[in-house]
Amino acid sequence: MKKATVTYTAPKGEAKTAEIHGTILVDGKAGEVICSETEMARLQNIPALKVASVSDYTPPPPKAEPPPKDDDNNKPKGKAA
Repeated sequence: MKKATVTYTAPKGEAKTAEIHGTILVDGKAGEVICSETEMARLQNIPALKVASVSDYTPPPPKAEPPPKDDDNNKPKGKAA
């Protein structure tokens, strides 16, 4: 995976925003884009995009879910035996 700062410059008559891999870029403002190495190379060849600060990116590991609490809220409802 790659991460880069991408700036979109809208061509005349085109939309002022562009969505690139889940990031909405606004005309003239930079945004962070994360994508595959192949996609990053493709983005670098699009004239309306300025791609800078390309670096390797490793997504953080998923957070572990906390164990269930052992309290009265987790006990079955109803009459005690």
